[in-house]
Amino acid sequence: METASAIRVAAIDVATGAEVVIQSPKSASRLDMERVAGAKLARKLGLSSQNQRPDDGSPGRGIKV
Repeated sequence: METASAIRVAAIDVATGAEVVIQSPKSASRLDMERVAGAKLARKLGLSSQNQRPDDGSPGRGIKV
């Protein structure tokens, strides 16, 4: 009987030792898991353009209501 429906995926940068972890559905493809974990690691390392904060003065998360 299977009980786990998710897989823990870790991505580690060899140069810095920085690590990120995602949880992925078991049904996701390996390529999708690698892509998401790699993108999260790139963002943590500041290699992603999405790492920049918006110019509207907000802290970067959520929206002003």
